[in-house]
Amino acid sequence: MSPDIERAPGRPAALGLRARGPLARRPLARGPLARGAPACGPSARRLAALALALLGCGGAPGAAQPTAWNAAPAGQEGASSGTQAERYFPLVDGHVYHYVTRSDGGGEGLLVARVHRADERRGELRFPSGVKRFEFTREGVVRSDTGVFVLKQPIAPGTAWAGEHGGRARITAVDAAVEVPAGRFTGCVQTVEERLGDRPARYVSTFCPDVGVVAIEAVSGASHERAELKSYAPPFDMGPDGVRRTPVEPPPGAASPP
Repeated sequence: MSPDIERAPGRPAALGLRARGPLARRPLARGPLARGAPACGPSARRLAALALALLGCGGAPGAAQPTAWNAAPAGQEGASSGTQAERYFPLVDGHVYHYVTRSDGGGEGLLVARVHRADERRGELRFPSGVKRFEFTREGVVRSDTGVFVLKQPIAPGTAWAGEHGGRARITAVDAAVEVPAGRFTGCVQTVEERLGDRPARYVSTFCPDVGVVAIEAVSGASHERAELKSYAPPFDMGPDGVRRTPVEPPPGAASPP
């Protein structure tokens, strides 16, 4: 989880989460995203799209639409590419990620992405407006539709590549610690993309081991927006008795907030 992260249109029928993090403990503020304003496209408010830059906004032209973005998991369970980068950008079939976004104007919203794993090398992030495809290669994690790297190997400070927004992206840390609503994470990889010129901008993404994208931050001029992981988990099946659930084990480096 630049995860595509999109606004959830509502809780899927017969589907839920046993989520890490304080999901649903308190209502979110009614910011522009929460009110249903477009999260993508030219009408997006300030950096709404930029804060989600890790995966981009909306689908690429002609991108395939999933039959149902919130359908029951039907991908390859337990698939792994064995690459170094996958540990920091895992695509585990069926996992659902919720993010809280905050802007400099005080608005707050909730964004969601769902994972489909096609096979050992390929996976998708699905959302209401479309699907983003990714591939694990010997060089790193790449967006299949654009050919742009999300994270490049070797996972080491100084590794650099052409960023998604016309700037130069690079790994700045491999031992970062971050605290977000989902908990405190350590041993994380942090990347920075800086774009110069007449539209300067800076994008900071934090990838944590066995979790994925935990935080994304975008700054352009006086505008600032940040997306932070609120919960992540596979879905659970309520079952006929209404109590059957899929157990969720906390990954290494994750701790519940105090």
